[in-house]
Amino acid sequence: MGSVLRVALEFFFLVAISLASKDDIVEEQSTQSMLDQTDGTVTETNLEDLTDSDIIQVEDFVKPDDRPMQLIKPDFTHKKLVMVEENVKALLHLEGAVAVVAVVGKYHSGKSFLLNQLMSKNSGFGFRVGPTLRPETMGIWMWGKPSQMELPNGQQVQVVFLDTEGFAGSNVSESYDAKIFAVSALLSSYLIYNSVKIIDQADLDYLELLARRTQLFALRSQLSRAKWAQDFNHNLLNFPPLLWIIKDFVQALMPSDGPNDALDDASNPQAWLHHMMHSSAWENEDHSISLLDIFKSVECRTLFIPATSKRLLQDLSQATEADLTTEYKEERDQIKELLRKGLIPKEKNGRPITGPELASLIEVLVTAANEGSLSKIPSRWASFVSSMEKSAQQDCLKFYDVEMSVLHQQHENGPINERKFKEWHMQAVNKSTNLLEQVLFGFDDVLNVSKPELLEQMNERFEKAWEINERKIRLRCSEVHQKIELVAIEKLQDTTFPVKTSDLAASYNRVKGDCIQQFEDSLEQLQENAAFNKSIMALMISLNNIRDSYILKNKKAIEEVLVTAATNSIDHFKRDVNNPTSEPRSPAEIKRLTLAEFEKAVDLFHQQTEVAHENHIYDAHLALVKSGLIDARAASLKQNDNLVRDKCTREISRLVNKMRERTDSTVLILPMNDTDLDQRLSFEFHGALREYSDILDTFSSMESYHEGSRALQRSLHAVSGQRRRDNMEAYRQEVEAPLQKAKQIAMLSVEHYTTVFSVTKHITEICLLQLDEGKPQHWSHDLKLNIIDIYLNGDSDIQKVIKARKGLWSTLVGFIEWFLWLFS
Repeated sequence: MGSVLRVALEFFFLVAISLASKDDIVEEQSTQSMLDQTDGTVTETNLEDLTDSDIIQVEDFVKPDDRPMQLIKPDFTHKKLVMVEENVKALLHLEGAVAVVAVVGKYHSGKSFLLNQLMSKNSGFGFRVGPTLRPETMGIWMWGKPSQMELPNGQQVQVVFLDTEGFAGSNVSESYDAKIFAVSALLSSYLIYNSVKIIDQADLDYLELLARRTQLFALRSQLSRAKWAQDFNHNLLNFPPLLWIIKDFVQALMPSDGPNDALDDASNPQAWLHHMMHSSAWENEDHSISLLDIFKSVECRTLFIPATSKRLLQDLSQATEADLTTEYKEERDQIKELLRKGLIPKEKNGRPITGPELASLIEVLVTAANEGSLSKIPSRWASFVSSMEKSAQQDCLKFYDVEMSVLHQQHENGPINERKFKEWHMQAVNKSTNLLEQVLFGFDDVLNVSKPELLEQMNERFEKAWEINERKIRLRCSEVHQKIELVAIEKLQDTTFPVKTSDLAASYNRVKGDCIQQFEDSLEQLQENAAFNKSIMALMISLNNIRDSYILKNKKAIEEVLVTAATNSIDHFKRDVNNPTSEPRSPAEIKRLTLAEFEKAVDLFHQQTEVAHENHIYDAHLALVKSGLIDARAASLKQNDNLVRDKCTREISRLVNKMRERTDSTVLILPMNDTDLDQRLSFEFHGALREYSDILDTFSSMESYHEGSRALQRSLHAVSGQRRRDNMEAYRQEVEAPLQKAKQIAMLSVEHYTTVFSVTKHITEICLLQLDEGKPQHWSHDLKLNIIDIYLNGDSDIQKVIKARKGLWSTLVGFIEWFLWLFS
């Protein structure tokens, strides 16, 4: 297959040469360079020798075809990634939705063969599979012709399969592995991790390390907006689902024995992997594998041994579909279906990414990986050195703490002489730094950084201990200080409040002099210490605070007297002006009563607060009392106003009911002439208003009276309106039989009238003819029309006839009929 592809490439390349007419391109070196594309490499020197027309032809030639193409390769130091631009350009020709499936894992774990199987490529056609111990895949390769796949939702996507360089290769740094993993993971719509025979704890640890570094890499990359185009979608840097595939798996999976051993369950690969992730890792029982927190989902599947002969197992690229074991093919097909169901293309702005956008993402990730977003993340060796440095610092700091604790124990944790305290500190510092030098022997750079940090921490602790010792020296002064405070409080607590301010001040001055003298006698040996002078000043401040507290107590006692007197005065006022009955007082009476009781309440307050007349807060409380009395007087006036409103409401109800009874159908014989009815209603209406005015004349100056008068008029008008409607209903009942007869006559000929206007006019004319007999013939024409209108609106049969003629055409014709009738 490889020879056929090589011959085809030679043919196409020679055609490109003849079309360009470039003799210098047909040299053997250039031809061999193009033939090397079967291995995915094109030298940069040959591309630079081509003219513009030749480059266009080469770019047209480098379209996705059915062969492996190297997208990313390592540089000559095998530390950085180099993008193979001519192969990345092949992605520009991909149209429609694109999804990426990448396989990662340790070198020589069978990643290339697994990808060939997922793409259904056998017998040496596919990614190159190495039969020797030397790693075959360098960098990241893709299969040039994407696989077409229909997702469960019916969406058609082009699936690009990526083969990656294996981890833990010889002379390859962990940082390089991290770059390969980060680019592969962030490009993928589905990431496959490939391992052999078993789930190894070391694999879990290393995979989490790479995932964590990629997670931090993605975060830092998203923050570096200035490095990328303005329209770059940072949501593309998300982790895909993870599928862990265990190849050559032949062990049996067994469920847990007990009902409480859920974490030990290994009944299927998924449960086995989750059990391993919940076990301890990184030599720390507090840490568990957190891949579930990083990837969208974590699945696990196993693959049986693909073949049984040693020849095929040494070079699986030669195996055909018939050579593969039945168990392997069944499990492989299950994985294919799992990929089809779980594959979700990356999205940008709410739609799947395309080939050009995938190429742009590759450039972004390679640039970010090389510019330091991953190199700044520490490796495991750097983490070990950092941990050792941190542990050494902590141990030496703990040794210093132990040395200093010996000194404190010798003095029973009491005050220490300042000179001795400093000397002991310097000895402990020298011992601790010597210990650090021994622990970090050979790590000079680390020691040069760690030693100053240790000295800084020990000095910080010494400064804190020095401050504590100073506090202990001051503690004795503080103890005496507190005792003197208690003596002062005992002497002043016998005072009975409230008292005059002058008497309280004289008592305090006597107590203060006695306390200062007692303090000086108790601390005679410490009077030369600076702490003594500070303490005696603090004692004087404390005594002044005690004085202020007693002044405050006396002030509160006086305030209580004022508050009690104010409450009594206001309560006395409320009691005397309260109206226990439901009858309101007249405006003149309520005014005289409230003003008289106001003066009595103010006099009562003055009598009960004689002890506070000299205090400056007396005037403020007197003003509050007057304000409270004003509010109480307003409340009394409001209460009286409410009583007036209630009385008005009762009278309104009575007068309305009286008019309703005097105009009831038992009193008035309906129907009756409208003029007679209006005269009777007017008589009752004005009689009710006069009666309301006579009864409530005392309160005519109040707004409640006028509001009630307006409410009464509205209610009387409502009764009048009801009586007029009752009269109209009586008229309608009087003409029920003639109108029914008119309806029967009209219904016989309604089909001749096609519009609402004509049929309504027809029925109305017949009704008028029927009302020209008996009592209705003496009624006015307008009254008859009003009664007929009510009858037409209330009869369901007539309404059905009218509604049947509604419509746009009927409305137009009816309008013309009305217009002609109007001018006729």
